[in-house]
Amino acid sequence: MSRLVRTCYEKILLALAIAVVTLSCGWTWRQQAEVPRLKSLPVTVPLTGSPYEPVSLPLPDTKTAGWTAPVTQSNGNGWLYEVFTPPVIYYNTPAGSFTVIPPHEPVERGSSFGLELLEVRLEPFRLQLVGYFGGPGDYLAAFVSPSSPDTLLAREGHHFENLGLTLKSFAVKNIAVDDIDPRPVFETAAFAVLEDEKTGTAVVLDSRICKLTGTRLAIFHLVTENVQTGGLREGEKFSAEGSTYCIERIQLDPPEVVVDRQTAGSSETETRILHPIAGDDRQDAGKSANSNPFPSRPPTELATNEK
Repeated sequence: MSRLVRTCYEKILLALAIAVVTLSCGWTWRQQAEVPRLKSLPVTVPLTGSPYEPVSLPLPDTKTAGWTAPVTQSNGNGWLYEVFTPPVIYYNTPAGSFTVIPPHEPVERGSSFGLELLEVRLEPFRLQLVGYFGGPGDYLAAFVSPSSPDTLLAREGHHFENLGLTLKSFAVKNIAVDDIDPRPVFETAAFAVLEDEKTGTAVVLDSRICKLTGTRLAIFHLVTENVQTGGLREGEKFSAEGSTYCIERIQLDPPEVVVDRQTAGSSETETRILHPIAGDDRQDAGKSANSNPFPSRPPTELATNEK
């Protein structure tokens, strides 16, 4: 039975295959008559209207722009940096602030800059205690000031009107000194307490040391005029041999000064980093400087107690 069903099934499939082939051949034969007609039809589509003309687009109004010059910073022209040039930062311990080294090349001795750095130091306080006269209960303190060539004598309560200082108290003490001797060694020193009207604070002066402020000073040697300057502060300007110099920044550690120079008739500013010259060169510069356009305080006699 199963063989009979299988034989009939195969016959049916064969009949269907023959029918499909016959239909395919008939459809192909009928399509052959359409081929010549399709070949005779035009391929391109006829266009109507005016010919196409490309429209020219207006060119955009472009302007060539460049980088604007960097704006001068509040601390001077030297505080300008490139994108990939990190600044070198130092901490100034006496002044309690941070300082930054601008990315400029240091000036070499003998260059055409016309200026050499001799020393960088802190500015002394405007009044210094140098000694005293008298005894307990009747001390007369002796002071000197860079603004006066004379020795200033004062007792407690004295007001230094030109300096804005008042002597509040004065004392003489024996200070223990470290020594290899097993016996105690003392040093006599005078102390003065001043009231500073400018800052509203109390300032203590010691006769053994010079009282310094946080203001940095720079001392230069003018090569062209062969003279030595006095102490110059940041922001100060001076002229020499047709050039104007401006002290942009003073650094104590390591000692260096950033100076701008502008030559007469030129709008360009040259910036250099000055380092103190060597010891031998510094002595030669000091000896050869026979004049000083920035006079310093004349020498004074120090008042001391010889008792």
